[in-house]
Amino acid sequence: MDNILVNPVISFYIGAFVQWGFLMAFLYSLVVSINTPKKEAVWLSFVMSISYSSSLFIDIQHISYLELFLFDIATILAIFILRFFIIENLISIYLLLGLTINSSLFLGMYIDVSVFNNYEPWWFWFFYSIVVNLADFMMVAIFFINKDFLYLMKYKNGLITSLKRIVDG
Repeated sequence: MDNILVNPVISFYIGAFVQWGFLMAFLYSLVVSINTPKKEAVWLSFVMSISYSSSLFIDIQHISYLELFLFDIATILAIFILRFFIIENLISIYLLLGLTINSSLFLGMYIDVSVFNNYEPWWFWFFYSIVVNLADFMMVAIFFINKDFLYLMKYKNGLITSLKRIVDG
């Protein structure tokens, strides 16, 4: 990953900020849910904290895009397993969206750099460097905002209603 567009020092600080954000989201969710039976946000923030803190134990400068893709897929699977035990909620939908975006971009970068041996920056690299960070910030923010700020539930419900109309004829 020596060919990233963001300066490694800046990338380190962005990564540290996102890790700190997920840790704070876990602590915030834990405090908010102390006297309530709903612990979904605690479990989801715990999974995200573990996932993103795992980069403390790996050399982030020499990890491949394929390994980043596999880390995100493992986190997506962990969230799907949690969804069997907890009710589907807004936070899990935003996390799954963010992780799907990130994993798709990691796979795209892997194919571009490792399969096609492309080392010349082009629009996809700029898109990757911006969208991956925005998705990370969105995933941290949903724990604190806990509102459907991208209207995903509205679109999901509209899509389900439309599909039911098509199926019913």
